[in-house]
Amino acid sequence: MESTCIVTNRATHFARRLLALPLAVVSLFVLFPVATMVVQFGRLDSLWDSLLLTSMQRVWWFSTWQALFSTVLTLAVGLPATWALARYRFRGARFIAGLLTVPFLMPAVVVASGIRAVLPDGGVGAILWAHVAFNVAVVLRVVGPRWALLDQVQIETAADLGARPTRIMTAVVWPYIKPAVFNAASLVFIFCFTSFAIVSILGGISRRTVEGEIFIQAIRLGDTGTATALALLQAVVIGAVVGISSRYKRSDVLTLTSTTASPPREYMAIFLCTALPAVIVTSPLVLVLARSLTINGVLTLDGFRWLFDGTTETAGINIASVIRTSLVFAFICVVIAIPLALTISTALSTSTHAHTKTPRWPRAIALLTTAPMVLSSVTLGLGLIVTFDQWPFDWRSQQWLIPMIHAVIALPLATYVLVPAAQAIPNELRLAASSLGASPLRTWIRIDMPLLTPAIRRASGLCAAVSLGEFGATSFLSRSGSTTIPLAISQLINRPGDVLPQSAFALAAITIGLCAVLLSSR
Repeated sequence: MESTCIVTNRATHFARRLLALPLAVVSLFVLFPVATMVVQFGRLDSLWDSLLLTSMQRVWWFSTWQALFSTVLTLAVGLPATWALARYRFRGARFIAGLLTVPFLMPAVVVASGIRAVLPDGGVGAILWAHVAFNVAVVLRVVGPRWALLDQVQIETAADLGARPTRIMTAVVWPYIKPAVFNAASLVFIFCFTSFAIVSILGGISRRTVEGEIFIQAIRLGDTGTATALALLQAVVIGAVVGISSRYKRSDVLTLTSTTASPPREYMAIFLCTALPAVIVTSPLVLVLARSLTINGVLTLDGFRWLFDGTTETAGINIASVIRTSLVFAFICVVIAIPLALTISTALSTSTHAHTKTPRWPRAIALLTTAPMVLSSVTLGLGLIVTFDQWPFDWRSQQWLIPMIHAVIALPLATYVLVPAAQAIPNELRLAASSLGASPLRTWIRIDMPLLTPAIRRASGLCAAVSLGEFGATSFLSRSGSTTIPLAISQLINRPGDVLPQSAFALAAITIGLCAVLLSSR
């Protein structure tokens, strides 16, 4: 027993030392830039002007009400589908769940392009539709697991006592799922409030969120002080939303034994609750594919031909170079993000299996690496151009900085995939290898890595897809020769005429294919 504890402690200490690497990366490329931005440009007068100026008030008002409305619509579309998929087993359920999730994993510019295909002028309705299509997956993933654990016996007992369906919902179901619903709503609100790519494509000049205003003030007007003030105030709003939602994370409702009921006789209700959301959510992607093959209702492949015959170079965009650059960035992102996520997952899994009391700091460091998910990508991009523009960190013009930031943004998602897989590895295998004389590193290579290979493939595909679709921070860092696919789509789709917008739809269709291949990794 004593030797087992010694072996376990050796592995645990080895894994925890590895956490220094992701901590250093996140500190250098996330915390340090944001802190530098605040110290250099955070001024009280700029904060005050960002609240009182009439033009800014319009931006704040539009950002807030469209986020609230988008959240309500997303819940209205997502909750019925979540009910059907969480409570009942039926043929095609997994397929429908996949359809509802796909747009969230696609670049936001692609989703916006599909809606632009049927609503060329964009507008508020187009923005709301895009936000719903993009965020229904959040409701499904956050509320679904909670709803699935509600004991069917409780519902049947209430029905036997004469409770109507509405009473069952308000007295039995709602108290149980309320924490998850509020958590999902807060996430959706934050995503919509900080929306950049979607509003940039569909909103036009007159409709801008705070994210868009930060970009305009910093890049087009050169007013870094105002941009920083907006970023700080936006962070306050996000922090307030997170703080309010956090009170629902601890629920007094007891977890009940899950019993999934058989499909009821009202098959039409399940069909409507799943089919209609699936159409709303997936139609933008279908519209991208359809629009890439038609011009004015005529079937044609001209859009794909124009991508590679030099036509887009009239707009200063070489598509072959753009695709090559994006793929290289995606590869570098994977090479950086996966090892960092592996160190985190290894540290957390060995700490879980250790017999001694686990210190809080490994989990604290792992939590710190999720900072890119809390900060908006535009705020991060602003901090990067402010910080890495002078000695000794004069990296602003370096192309490697873009995939590095992509890796930092993708790191929380890669960790989310790898941690459960690492914790599922039986600790007895590690102990057996160590008892035979294998070092912690050799044990990790020979035991953990082969068992983690499927999860590594999934995480790699997810990281590459995140890199291909990243728009916010890349907009700040991109220079000549480093234009990525989302930036090219955004630049082409807003050009007059038919040729360049058609090329944008063709490029968006290619992006869907690339992401589908990456996300299908097993």
